[in-house]
Amino acid sequence: MPSTQAVALLRIEGKIKAGSASGDFSVSSLKELPGWVVMFHRPEILTYVSPDEVTRHANELEIGLLGRAKRQRDSEVLEVVHIEN
Repeated sequence: MPSTQAVALLRIEGKIKAGSASGDFSVSSLKELPGWVVMFHRPEILTYVSPDEVTRHANELEIGLLGRAKRQRDSEVLEVVHIEN
């Protein structure tokens, strides 16, 4: 996916709409590096949360809410950090 497509997807699908699927998330631990990936209603959009961004005993809800806030910010500034095909 070229960066222009990624930005367009983030502009449209990255915003959180209260009471909709866009506010839902799931959290998965990573095996290759410390931290978590937060997944949303669109499988193309993922957000990385580093252990440095949360308290030592953060639970999945706290991690997911941080990831969701980061995604909302990304949808406003439209900066894509990483793209995989």
